[in-house]
Amino acid sequence: MSQPSTSNQSQINSSKNKKKNRYKKKNKNKIKFKTPNWLELPEDLWFIILLKLKTIDIIENVQKVCTLFRKICKQPEMFKIIDMYLPDSYIELTFDVNVMTRFAVDCSDGGLIDIHLKYFCDDQTLMYIVERSKNLKHLRLGHYIKISDEGLIEAVKRLPKLEELETVVCTFTHETFEAVGHACPSLKSFSLNDVGSKRYRYAGDAEAFAIARSMPNLRRLQLTGNCLTNEGLNAILDGCCLLLSLDIRSCVDIDLSGDLGLRCERIKNVRCFRFCIDEDIGAKQRSILH
Repeated sequence: MSQPSTSNQSQINSSKNKKKNRYKKKNKNKIKFKTPNWLELPEDLWFIILLKLKTIDIIENVQKVCTLFRKICKQPEMFKIIDMYLPDSYIELTFDVNVMTRFAVDCSDGGLIDIHLKYFCDDQTLMYIVERSKNLKHLRLGHYIKISDEGLIEAVKRLPKLEELETVVCTFTHETFEAVGHACPSLKSFSLNDVGSKRYRYAGDAEAFAIARSMPNLRRLQLTGNCLTNEGLNAILDGCCLLLSLDIRSCVDIDLSGDLGLRCERIKNVRCFRFCIDEDIGAKQRSILH
């Protein structure tokens, strides 16, 4: 068999070298990705990130991740806002929510300013909270909470700085709301949300009259999904002259096509009529306020 000539062999070698050089150039142009070490982020940045999480997640999961997270979760500032919202994954609870709520309050070291309670919270836990949180400004109660009317009244008497009270699908009476208003002269925001309630009677004019008599310093009022009528709304506008925001969506018994609509126009921000029984009236009322 004939051997390749020297010139042919040199051409083959040259071709191979060119391919190797092209391959090396391609590799040089490739960006080498290095998996970042997230724990090298500044502690202040991690603090901001972890603040976005629910309180239950912080206690149950986050502080168990690593030493850095545990150190951050021990800071009282992490618990200035406590949100005891329970997602569906916590339907079958392996812990006592009231015990966990008290633990979170202790972690705040008296710095708690905003708390959201749902479902399982009772009178004893609410009193535990207010006795250790004299600076509390925002109290949010939701979804069939186990706090009695008497328990709420006694609690707010110990909260001189309370500015906002929010109730969502709760069973408190209009007498209770009036007592709360008289006990909290600094109250600037009140919310009574009945949207989605199927078990209890809806709020209406009785609650509106109570608000008008006892909450003159309100700037923001939300009354959604209830049986409020023109009479009740007029009373609110007479008694709460400082209102800047009014939310009366899903209150289908109100007619804003006359003088009442003109009165509402004086309020800076009005939200109303997500749906209406009479479409013609509803369209007219929306045109008045929007």
